[in-house]
Amino acid sequence: MSKVYSRGNSKLGTAPLPFSSGDVIEEWNLMQLNPHTVICSGVLGLTFYRCNLVNCDVPEDAIVQNCLHLHKSFCSHLHPDKVDFGLSECDELCSHVTDIDEVIIDNELVDTIYTYSDMRVE
Repeated sequence: MSKVYSRGNSKLGTAPLPFSSGDVIEEWNLMQLNPHTVICSGVLGLTFYRCNLVNCDVPEDAIVQNCLHLHKSFCSHLHPDKVDFGLSECDELCSHVTDIDEVIIDNELVDTIYTYSDMRVE
């Protein structure tokens, strides 16, 4: 017998998912750290409605309605709190750098300021 699960939180894989085949998941935060993280493997006939599915690969037959469903690479400079959950620490000059400003005083480089952005992944 299928169930409806409303307003849950299992982001970053911190808790096992309780879903069974045919269940409806409403307004859950299921965000994962790494792009294309498989969730609910082997569970058939799921419906996700208004869920946060960032970085989630749901089962192929799942129905996804009105969800945030995309993949992105998180930068640890912008999300240092996620390092404790397994996000790799980025180098200063990582792939997330979008701009570099050099501070020059009296013709000497005194500082370099990096601007970072999370990157969308296909």
